[in-house]
Amino acid sequence: IIPDMIGHTVAVHDGRKHVPVYVTETMVGHKLGEFAPTRTFKFHAGQERGVR
Repeated sequence: IIPDMIGHTVAVHDGRKHVPVYVTETMVGHKLGEFAPTRTFKFHAGQERGVR
């Protein structure tokens, strides 16, 4: 990410869909893919709660 991109929204592909990423000043020097999460956490086996 370069300083010229600050304030823009960029669509970054995460493997399934395009994720909108708003570029801020703290993101300069990083890569766009670092801000598009690729994995979603469902739950661990045996984590059912409330039913006893």
